[in-house]
Amino acid sequence: MKSFISILIFILFFSTTLFSQQRGNHGNSSPQTAQQKINPKNMAGIISYDFDEVIKKLKIKKTPTKNIVSKAITTHNNKINELKTFNYETFNNVKSFLTKKRNEAKLSRDFTIMREARMKANEMLAPIRNKVISQKNILNATLKKELSEKQFKKWLKYQQGKLKELKPKNTQQSMQSVQNRQQIQRNGQRNGQRQSMNGRRY
Repeated sequence: MKSFISILIFILFFSTTLFSQQRGNHGNSSPQTAQQKINPKNMAGIISYDFDEVIKKLKIKKTPTKNIVSKAITTHNNKINELKTFNYETFNNVKSFLTKKRNEAKLSRDFTIMREARMKANEMLAPIRNKVISQKNILNATLKKELSEKQFKKWLKYQQGKLKELKPKNTQQSMQSVQNRQQIQRNGQRNGQRQSMNGRRY
């Protein structure tokens, strides 16, 4: 009987310890998992399209139209790949810069650093982004000539969806949440100082 109780106590102790460790590990790893990856190419709006996917999405049936759309998308993708290769160093510089600023923000807990850093990064990427937009306009002009009105509207909707995928999710919400917390903390500190000063008067 004593041995059975001892075994039962051991099992309970082991289970509790294991649960605590898993809980601790989960708590330590979650911020890293939630941390968004820095991708300057996405920030610049870099997109390559799969022409087979586009043809299927737009339900293009005519072979000549398929050929023209495939050629237009292939030309666009080649130009985008040239931009990626030519601006490889700029993308690396932007990534290093944002990584450094993010670490500074984490240490100081001043997340306005990241907002300013993103503005600077956008300035660095602006020339590339302008070229990407230029290539997008060329592609759209070609497709508009070849597609029906309905197909072209579907294309623009598809394109907007692809652009939306490049944007990190909940970035604005998370930044706003951080700013709100900082504002609450500052208001609390001010209220505490006022109460302290009022207490001294009396």
